[in-house]
Amino acid sequence: MTDTALLSLPRRPAAMLLDFDGVVLVSAEIKTRAFAEIYRDEDPAHVAGIVAYHRAHGGVSRDEKFRHFEATLFHRPADQARVAALSARFTDIVLSAVLAAPFVDGAEDFLEATCDASRLHVISGTPEEELRHIVAARGLERFFHSVVGAPTLKRDAFARILAAEGVAPERALAVGDSTTEFDAARSLGIPFLGIRDEEGGSAFPPDVPVLASLAGAAAALGFA
Repeated sequence: MTDTALLSLPRRPAAMLLDFDGVVLVSAEIKTRAFAEIYRDEDPAHVAGIVAYHRAHGGVSRDEKFRHFEATLFHRPADQARVAALSARFTDIVLSAVLAAPFVDGAEDFLEATCDASRLHVISGTPEEELRHIVAARGLERFFHSVVGAPTLKRDAFARILAAEGVAPERALAVGDSTTEFDAARSLGIPFLGIRDEEGGSAFPPDVPVLASLAGAAAALGFA
């Protein structure tokens, strides 16, 4: 992170809104492979499109993605039963791998260094019950004041958390690896720190501070 980029971020933000996959755990590509696995018997061009859409819409719930794929790509009824069945299969594929996934470089140290001085919240497109299970199983509950998953939209979650905490948007910080949380943060006036995706890429505008990982981020934000 450059000194210029640091100037746009609050020092020791009072609340931090963290994405989970790709920010806390190296688990984003686990989800990508799961979509490809579920649709592996379809036209390879469609599978490639599914993977590209998923990567471009990180932070959007899997149910919303399945509705889109079924209705738009395959012109099949995307009713609740069909989407629920696909989502259940998705969980069967990813859960054990996510539970075993390593931390993003520096993430565990970041949580330890900031949790007593800032109110940390995790907001993810993962179904909330599943997200809570993963957070608990990984021993991370002690770090977070709230754990919010789908179907709550990220913008709604961000707004509710700031209202509940009584924190002004400019004193908060959202951290994520996708444009979903970036768009939510920007719409509310919340400063944003981008994390490069697991392939090393970034879809953020050039004025957005972006790190390869959370290594050194706590000190850069004034927590150490």
